[in-house]
Amino acid sequence: ATDLAEGNEGSPEDPEQAGEHDEAFHASYARKFAQWQPDDPIDIYYCEFLLAQWVLDHAPWNAYHSAMGFKNNRTNETALFSFSPVDTSSVMNMVMPHIFMDSLWKSLIFGVALVEYKAGARMEFYPHWPDSYTNFVKVGRASGTMFRNFTDWVIDVFSPKHSEFQPIEVADVNRAVLATGSNNEQQTMTIVRSRMCHDFVTDALWFFYEVGARLKADDVIFRDHIIMYASAVEEIGPIGAGREKRRFLRYWRLIGLFLAGIKSQFTYARSALIAGWRLGLPVFLHDQWQDYEIHLVPPFLNYCYLPLAIPPQMHNPFATTKLCALGLEANATNTSAPTPWGPLLAVEERLDKPIPLLGY
Repeated sequence: ATDLAEGNEGSPEDPEQAGEHDEAFHASYARKFAQWQPDDPIDIYYCEFLLAQWVLDHAPWNAYHSAMGFKNNRTNETALFSFSPVDTSSVMNMVMPHIFMDSLWKSLIFGVALVEYKAGARMEFYPHWPDSYTNFVKVGRASGTMFRNFTDWVIDVFSPKHSEFQPIEVADVNRAVLATGSNNEQQTMTIVRSRMCHDFVTDALWFFYEVGARLKADDVIFRDHIIMYASAVEEIGPIGAGREKRRFLRYWRLIGLFLAGIKSQFTYARSALIAGWRLGLPVFLHDQWQDYEIHLVPPFLNYCYLPLAIPPQMHNPFATTKLCALGLEANATNTSAPTPWGPLLAVEERLDKPIPLLGY
């Protein structure tokens, strides 16, 4: 896609040109295109294409990119909205920060390091369905008025609040017993939401549900999830310096010990988290608004396909209908960090404690 900044000279000037070049527009361009009549019948579609594929235990494991597609049944025109990473060159950019240390000793003692995240994301608008999308499932029917209101919501509400991709969600194991409970109970099962293309689709479906669109999927849709399992999550704000920064750096130094394995087999990340858990090291997660300390518990991490919840149904990370890349139980006894660096990280963590002054 071209530079999506509105008014950029490289952007196509009209929908026909975009259709020829299969290029995306800045989301605000949708207002110029959305001249559909108020009573036009608009079909709503879940759209996806294969983003990446791995082989696990001799079987393919696929990751998909999803978007919201629309078809005007009066004019036969189509449109598509996509929430996408700015930099698609590396999946690791979406889950790992870039850490720069001028001095290892300063980082160890004072927590001095520059932390940079390259997980930027943006809304894209296509006045057609791009050829890259290969699967389309009708999920509802709306009116031209609803589509225009949706366009305003994307431009004025969603886009300004979402400028980073964050693919990991955190599920509360304390509420797993409510997996068959009401929607209100299920709503609290996810402590921290992921923020990626699938989550934009979910938010978009809720928008249409709340304005009265008729939603019903023509087929079961499965989306991929990266799920951390926790007993609690602490919001710790942007991490500054000092002890909290030292603990943060220790976590990423641990991940670095396993990084080669993670790059070759993404499920190896569970082994890294188990090793850290056994060593008593903290786990951190960052999103656009907040840094979190995650209190991990078994099974620590998994990669699962779960049915896309069509409103008013809520997402349930503990649903029984799912396909996961790793076992639903994790063996925490046969994983350890490389020596001597793993045990040294544990020693650092235990020594890096506030020491109360003795009173007499």
